[in-house]
Amino acid sequence: MNTIMTTLTVALVCGSAIGGMSWPNVWGAMEHIEISMGADNVIHTHVMTSASNRVEMNRFVGETYSGAAAVLDDSYYSSQYGWVADGFINLDAGEFVWVEHVSSTAGLNVYEGGMRMMRSMHTYDAILGTDGSSDQWMWGGTMVHNWYSADTLGEFDATYRVYVGDASGIELAGFTSSDVTLNFNAVPSPAGLSLIGLGGLVAARRRRA
Repeated sequence: MNTIMTTLTVALVCGSAIGGMSWPNVWGAMEHIEISMGADNVIHTHVMTSASNRVEMNRFVGETYSGAAAVLDDSYYSSQYGWVADGFINLDAGEFVWVEHVSSTAGLNVYEGGMRMMRSMHTYDAILGTDGSSDQWMWGGTMVHNWYSADTLGEFDATYRVYVGDASGIELAGFTSSDVTLNFNAVPSPAGLSLIGLGGLVAARRRRA
């Protein structure tokens, strides 16, 4: 039982290499950006983290990732934040929930993700103002963990406006938007040394079996 749990820990933290493909690391508890809508058509957003409790972005020196995921090579990154519905959001045909970039610390990048562990299916497209992309991003209503990255150590913040718009992103009357701020701290990653230890532990337990 312990051997299985240790193996799972290594698999979740390591950049997975399956069939010659290597994907970015996933670690830490999910931090949900909860989106809900009241009966008065007011959008509400809620996130547990704050400027005093920042999500950490880690760098894994020497790792390279496959395909479009290579945008995260040699950067500090995290996929902990995930957009998710808090209850049922009732929209009519032609109405969509949009996220709009309001402001962010220089050097913070955002790339499109998806379900957190399905890394091979993420587009890794630049979004929300990154690399000249649109400041608007349509949220599809399911859980989406985008990738946030930076090239330097330090604290980063991003504020977004969540609103209801048409298929082209034009805001629709009759709804009230909401702002949410995400907080990050890019820190040196001890993961490499930790993984060596975990790998050794797995090997030792297998030898005892």
